[in-house]
Amino acid sequence: MKGSTLTNGAETRSKGAANDLLSAYRLMLLSRKIDDKEIQLKNQSQAFFQISGAGHEAILVAAGRHLRAGHDWFLTYYRDRALALALGVTPLDMLLGSVGAKDDPASGGRQMPSHWSNPRLNIPSASSAVATQCLHGIGVAEAGRLYERLDAIPDRASKFQRDEVTLITIGEGSTSEGEFWESLNTACTRVLPVLYLVEDNGYAISTPVEAQTPGGDLSRLVEHFPGLQVYRCDGTDYLASYETMGDAVAHVRARKGPALVHAKVIRPYSHSLSDDEKLYKTKDERAAESRRDPIVRLGEFLKSLGRSDATAASALRPTPAGRSSRKVVVRGGPIGAQTSEVLPVAC
Repeated sequence: MKGSTLTNGAETRSKGAANDLLSAYRLMLLSRKIDDKEIQLKNQSQAFFQISGAGHEAILVAAGRHLRAGHDWFLTYYRDRALALALGVTPLDMLLGSVGAKDDPASGGRQMPSHWSNPRLNIPSASSAVATQCLHGIGVAEAGRLYERLDAIPDRASKFQRDEVTLITIGEGSTSEGEFWESLNTACTRVLPVLYLVEDNGYAISTPVEAQTPGGDLSRLVEHFPGLQVYRCDGTDYLASYETMGDAVAHVRARKGPALVHAKVIRPYSHSLSDDEKLYKTKDERAAESRRDPIVRLGEFLKSLGRSDATAASALRPTPAGRSSRKVVVRGGPIGAQTSEVLPVAC
């Protein structure tokens, strides 16, 4: 068991570490503000669709800190705005996509919004059919293995990295799709350098995870897959996320086999602007999610370190409609009292 995160050892953290945290906080806040701008554009009929990454920011920025754009490979899905920003996709790129502009660098306005791609960053174009990125990711990892082993491939040294990691991100609802299980079978059988990041916000649109996943916990279903290293963390706690992603990336990069990170996050906005969460989430449930907001949590921690610039930035913090921004109190203890857990599985 890893120890608690956001409160322990604050007095020993260096100024450099605090600056790194502030940089992460700014990326998380930027991601949320772009979501809010797209919502405004949709309400003004200047964008035709909006689906947000709100509540997923901490685990995604943490992933971006440990992986390398243009070196590793990224098979993403529509909640991954903060990851894309961390890798180098710009706010302008995202907004061009959201309005379907011909100058959209991802697809020339042909894809739906939140379908980021960039050949230079190794982000392939995503499909709108959920979970298909799992099989695409397996293909990428298998291709890398072939490039590594076959000397006859022309210029092969310039087309792959010996320690490259293929990241596949997916929501917990989409793990019910066959593509996820097919890919997991191949990743484990062929010992591929694949890292799954399951972003579990508790809902597949309006279906709660308890009604979607047996037992309501995806990682419990896969923890006995031979050769698969499983990690769990609170994906709204940036430091827990950073530590867990660091361990998972190191495991895969060392060619020890595939790994899966199960990150519990929140979804403080509706599934998309075509959905209304108030029809199926209770007021108390929505309030509990607000108390776990990753931007609020990290902002409060930075202020506890005396970072006045974080205090100033908090004025930009978005407040979802019908919710209040407040100090974070995690039930059962102070901020960071939740733990991340590593489950070693025999190969």
